[in-house]
This record gives sequence, C-alpha cells and structure tokens, in this order.
Amino acid sequence: MAYFVGLTGGIGSGKTLVGEVFSTMGVPVFNADEETKKLYDTDAALRTQLINLLGTEIYDGSKLRRKLMAERIFAEETLLEKVNGLVHPVVAGCFRTYAAQQNAPYVLMESAILMESGIASMMRKTIAVTAPETLRLQRVQQRDGLPEETVRLRIRQQWTDERRNAAADFILVNDGKQAILPQVITIHEKLMCRCVDVLI
Repeated sequence: MAYFVGLTGGIGSGKTLVGEVFSTMGVPVFNADEETKKLYDTDAALRTQLINLLGTEIYDGSKLRRKLMAERIFAEETLLEKVNGLVHPVVAGCFRTYAAQQNAPYVLMESAILMESGIASMMRKTIAVTAPETLRLQRVQQRDGLPEETVRLRIRQQWTDERRNAAADFILVNDGKQAILPQVITIHEKLMCRCVDVLI
C-alpha cells in the first residue's frame, strides 16, 4: 500500500509547481486546496455548516462566494480556525479514498496548511517548499491581482518558513536561483527507497 507524503509551503512558495514536477515523474498528487474548492460547491453537508457559520449570503445559489469568505476569515482568525475545522476532516477523507485507488510506492498530498491543519500527522514524510517573502509577494500579486497588504495578511495567517522547515523532513528551495528538478529527483529517490527512514 502507498504511504503518504505531505507537500506544503506558504502562499507563493511554488508548491503547486513542485507538485507538478512530481506528477510528471509518475507520483500521484492530491491537491488538497483544489479539492477543497470543489467540496465547497458539491458537499451539501459542508455547505450547510458554512452557511450556519458565515450566513446565507456566503453562497450564491450552490456556488460559494469565495472572495467574500476570504475577506471574512482572513480578517478574523477564529473564523478561519472554525472553517478549517469543518473542511479538514472532509478533505482528509477524500485523500484517503484517492490514495487507496493509487498503485504507487507513495502518494503526495499538496496542501498550503498541511501542518497548521494537523493533517501532517497522517503523513510518513513531509516536504516544505520555501522561497523569500519578497518573491512570494511578487508571485501572488502577479497571479491573483491582490494588493500587497492582503497578501501579507494571508502570509501572517500561515506558519513562518522557519517553523514549517523545522517540522519538515525535506526542504526544497524555490528562490528562482536553485533548479527545482534536481531537488525533486533527490527527494524522490529517497522516498522510493524502502529504507527511507534510515536515509533521512
């Protein structure tokens, strides 16, 4: 049976790009952030819970008003924690189902808040993608068109790179200077080895 490996990194770190590299190497990758977006619109029980917490205006029909929810939960930490508490058990269940269907030595779960959510406890190993904050800010502003202060607020809601890196088994640097592929290959080779726990 495949074992679980977590892939995480702060907003703008480039963890999705890293996940895509692992995928091209034949590693099954479960994108928890994308799965969460789907669940918001398709899971009736979760939708009811979010409406009870945030109000009926949080949905437009069956579609979550993501911008409105983001504005609320990133401005109030207790709301963010409550929403995460509703979502994470559902996502974890979806991941287990996905992993059971894969035929591979290991399966990656990509999640921005893998460690903050506690889902990292499910993982045998974890990989943290790190990048300078100035570069992360630039990436997110270009990608999402958000003002700098909004991006900084979201960064503050996540663990620092230092804390994340200290908890991870592998650290992958995505600073625009060091090549990603050699780092991924090195980590992949270790994860593919049956004596992975001895090698680290």
